[in-house]
Amino acid sequence: MENKEILFKFAKDLNLFWSYSKDIALNDIPEEILIEKILTYGDIKELILLFNTYPYNILYKVWTEELIPDKRLEEVNYFLAKFFFKTDINNIKVETKMDKLIKITKENYKEA
Repeated sequence: MENKEILFKFAKDLNLFWSYSKDIALNDIPEEILIEKILTYGDIKELILLFNTYPYNILYKVWTEELIPDKRLEEVNYFLAKFFFKTDINNIKVETKMDKLIKITKENYKEA
């Protein structure tokens, strides 16, 4: 079984795709969603497999854009920062989805 299929099966068995059809297949979801679910809910074994499957820059992008802004995941983020991303989480500039929306709105307002 391919690494992505193993990760997908892990996430599906935990019902992490609850908002999708029960018949969901690996090709039915964006890779970013699979990465986000494994970063959030994966055990050490799944996290190691994830880091051996996807390029670091893609994992880092998903982590900084999706997980770090979510204050509910503070403990997970500190763990990932220390053991997997080898960085100090306090040095990462976080732009939340609301920040991005405000920025886009201001840019559109200036153009009008």
